[in-house]
Amino acid sequence: MDKKLTNTLSENAVLVRMTAKHPSGIKTDKRLKRNLAVDTKVSDERLLGVSKHIFGRDVNKEFRSILNGFRNDFYYPLTLPWDDNSTDYDTGKTVSGWRLCPNSNLEKLQSHVDISKQVWEREVEGFLRAYPKQMEQAKRNLGDAFDENDYPDFDELRRKFIFQFEISVVPSFSHDIRLNVSEKLRARIESDAVNRANNNIKNVFKTTVDALLEQVNHLATKLKEYDPENKQKGGFFNVSSFDKLKQAIEVLPSINEDILGNDSHISDAHQKLCSVFASINSVEQLRDDSEMGQQKRDKVAEQLEQSVSSLKGGLLGKIYGGKKHD
Repeated sequence: MDKKLTNTLSENAVLVRMTAKHPSGIKTDKRLKRNLAVDTKVSDERLLGVSKHIFGRDVNKEFRSILNGFRNDFYYPLTLPWDDNSTDYDTGKTVSGWRLCPNSNLEKLQSHVDISKQVWEREVEGFLRAYPKQMEQAKRNLGDAFDENDYPDFDELRRKFIFQFEISVVPSFSHDIRLNVSEKLRARIESDAVNRANNNIKNVFKTTVDALLEQVNHLATKLKEYDPENKQKGGFFNVSSFDKLKQAIEVLPSINEDILGNDSHISDAHQKLCSVFASINSVEQLRDDSEMGQQKRDKVAEQLEQSVSSLKGGLLGKIYGGKKHD
C-alpha cells in the first residue's frame, strides 16, 4: 500500500453516494400521552410513548421497501464502503457516506439508479396527488387524535422526498498540493491523506473477504446440514443463497482489478468458485433425497470451503501488516 496504489485507484474507480429521505408518517402526540397517563394512572408520563400514523397507513414501510430493494440488490453489491456518514452543510442533516465503485461497475449501477429513481418518483407523485384525500380520511379515522398541525403544506411535503445519487472522483496525491504552508506541513498533509486512503483500501479488502467468507461458509454449512427427511430440523437452503453468492462472485473481478491491485489470493478464490458453480447443474438437484444427492451436497460444500481456504487465517495481516512502504 502506497501513494502509487492510491493514485492508480483514482483512475480505476469513483466515489458514489446515495442519499434518500421520505416522511415517516409517524408523529408523537404529547397530548395523547398525557391523557393516557391520566387514564392508566401512570405517575410519570415519560414512561409512555404514544405515536400515530397520520396518513392512515405505514408510508414509511412503503417507501423504505423501494429503497431497500435498490440498495440490497444493486447499490451495496456493486460498491464498497469508503467514508463514514457525514453532515450536509446546507441542511445540517446526516447524509450517507461515500462508497467506492469500480469503473467497470459504474454504468450498470447508474442504469439501476435511473430505473429506481423513476419508480421512486412515480410513487411520490401518486402519494402527493392523494394527499388531500388522505388528510380527509385521516380526519375520520383518527377522530379526536387528528391534529391539522401534523400535516405540512404541499410544497413542504414534496421537499421531504429526496432521491439523490452523486458521483465524485477518488482523490489522487502528488507534491502539487497548492497550499500556502511550509514544505514540512505540506508533506504532513499529503502523508495523512495517503494513509487515510490506504486504510480505506485495507477496509475494502477486509469487507470484500469477510463478506465472501461469510456467504460461502453459510452455504457450505446449509448443504452439509440438509436433511431431506426433516427439512425443518435440517439446514434448508434457498435458491436465493446461491443467487447472492453468484452475484458476489460476478463482481469480484472488478473489485479486485480496479481497487485491490489484482490480489492473487482473491483471483484464485474467484476461479475456484466459478468452477464450483459450473459443476452445479441446478439447485434442485442438490435437494435429491438419494445417497447420491447427499454425496453431491457434501462434495459441493467441501469445494466451496476449499475455494476460499487461502483467504482465511489473517490474510489481511499477511499482505499489509508489518510492511513498510516508502
